[in-house]
Amino acid sequence: MMAFPDCFATPRLRAERLREEHLDAIRAMDTDARYMALLGGTRDLAQTAAYMAKNLQHWSDHGFGVWVLRDEHWQRVVGRGVLRHVDVEGTDEVELGYGFHPQYWGHGLGTEIARKLLRIGHTELRLATLVALTRYANIASQRVLTKTGLVYERDITYDGVLHMLYRSL
Repeated sequence: MMAFPDCFATPRLRAERLREEHLDAIRAMDTDARYMALLGGTRDLAQTAAYMAKNLQHWSDHGFGVWVLRDEHWQRVVGRGVLRHVDVEGTDEVELGYGFHPQYWGHGLGTEIARKLLRIGHTELRLATLVALTRYANIASQRVLTKTGLVYERDITYDGVLHMLYRSL
């Protein structure tokens, strides 16, 4: 297991390791219909609790996982960034992911955090490749992944839903 520091920054974001005290911030994301529209829909409290438990355990098991993202200037929670193990059709992969509250869409934050997570994955965690999953309807995410240097590889079914799998080279 290789651990990455609990916190890191980009020019406009501060990332902090997911902790139990982030439950309210995660609930705010999980109950926002626009935020969750392309992530499987809103979650109830039990689903958020399960998400938290799974991702806190990921940190314990692997030394990296979900980071809560704050605006560097105001320190408001704006979203989350993700590097975590995911089963892709029977293969263990590390997924790069991100999500932002809708008011922060279209400002380049997705590209900013995706580039940083890609660097972390390759240089700090020494991963040869990372994957990202997105749905066909999420055109903005497809653009971010392409700008970040990931390449569409194939369609997969993940959690019973058709996704596009992108891979870093």
